[in-house]
Amino acid sequence: MSDHPVLAVVGHPNKGKSSVVAALTQNDQVEISADSGTTRVAQRFSLKLDGRTVFELVDTPGFQRAGKCLAWLRQESVAADRRPDRVATFVRQFRDSGSFTDEVELLTPILQGAGIIYVVDGSLPYSPEYETEMEILRWTGRPRLALINPIGGEEYVAQWQQALNQYFSLVRLFDPLRASFDQHLQLLRTFGELEAGQGVDFNQAVARLEVYRRLKLQQAARILVETLYQLLTCQLSSSRLQQAAESRLAELLPDEIERFNRHLNRIEREGQQQLEALFLYHRLEPEMRRLEVHRDELMDQSRWSSWGLERRQLALVSAAAGATLGLLADAGAGGSSLFTGALGGGVVGGLSGWFGADWLKQRLPGWLQFSAEKHLLGPVRDPNFAFVILGRALSHARAMLARSHADRARMEVPDIGNQGMQAMPMKSQVRLLKQCRQLARQGPQGKAAEQLREWLFQQLGG
Repeated sequence: MSDHPVLAVVGHPNKGKSSVVAALTQNDQVEISADSGTTRVAQRFSLKLDGRTVFELVDTPGFQRAGKCLAWLRQESVAADRRPDRVATFVRQFRDSGSFTDEVELLTPILQGAGIIYVVDGSLPYSPEYETEMEILRWTGRPRLALINPIGGEEYVAQWQQALNQYFSLVRLFDPLRASFDQHLQLLRTFGELEAGQGVDFNQAVARLEVYRRLKLQQAARILVETLYQLLTCQLSSSRLQQAAESRLAELLPDEIERFNRHLNRIEREGQQQLEALFLYHRLEPEMRRLEVHRDELMDQSRWSSWGLERRQLALVSAAAGATLGLLADAGAGGSSLFTGALGGGVVGGLSGWFGADWLKQRLPGWLQFSAEKHLLGPVRDPNFAFVILGRALSHARAMLARSHADRARMEVPDIGNQGMQAMPMKSQVRLLKQCRQLARQGPQGKAAEQLREWLFQQLGG
């Protein structure tokens, strides 16, 4: 016998058994397919916390010859207390025969002591043919729970509940693709009701999961702040611009801006991947708009403000946070650009010595501010940049946290629009901008970083 609870997930083919396993064990590497018979052998998946197994689920093949299996079991008349032995005899007789392969695979872990989770599709009407499967499971004598998976809707859920109540002591509606973390915890509590003695194990598992989730969210906030710091302070050396002759400056600038953008996106994606790995997601391919800083007005205000603040909001917040006059003028007069005046700091300082400071100031575009520093691109000085990064980070994190490990589609990360940074009280916006500026100066170990981590933790549901 195992020292942790084991449950066999059984049922008809293509009713979402593997999806239930993937969701509950937080394992997005469980194979899921719309093709019937994808699961041909019983596979064990466990949920582990700090290396210790909390519970184990066995993903089993679907019933293929349930009618003939039950007919064989009934060939001999046995008392109810001898029915589990009769099922064991069936498994021994047909284990290596090539017959009843799927039934043998799904019944074996049950005979070894696993509880039963029977999965049905609540979007399809109930049929008496399922009674054959349920009767076989009843013959095993093991504790049984039924899950109604509304794969295509809940039209027949009530019908299923009425039928399943006759065979199972516990019946629950559970959508593995949309169930929240709280619903997962409630289902674990339900598992504890299956068998005396295991309730304590599952209640302990729920408590440990709640603590574990809190720690994960705190780690997530730390990753987000560290990524924010890297993006706010990002600089790239540009020796090509330093060495450029006057005739090639305009030609080389677009390539250097694109190189800077690629670097920004790489930093952001690496932070996202750390977050995904933290919550055990290995297959996410988030769909979200590319982060870009533009030389000219290439991105209109509607796209820009969908992540950060609208122009009027930004001017007010920047003023309240102590923004420079140059930034305010840039944000207020830029029209529709995403980052007009965005690339600042030490930019192409070496060119001033080559061509002269006055020549350089006259020819650099408005977004490329002059500096006596080395030939550097960045950091981004536009005050809205911090709001853009925070808005994107929260949108990605929330989409990930709401996503089931059973979902195999690409993860869409929506623009947050008025539901995001723009909808925050101005007082909060001002505080965030100040904290982001302090973060850029103090680094991820300073007080501002601690304040930002606490704010992000709360935003993520902590």
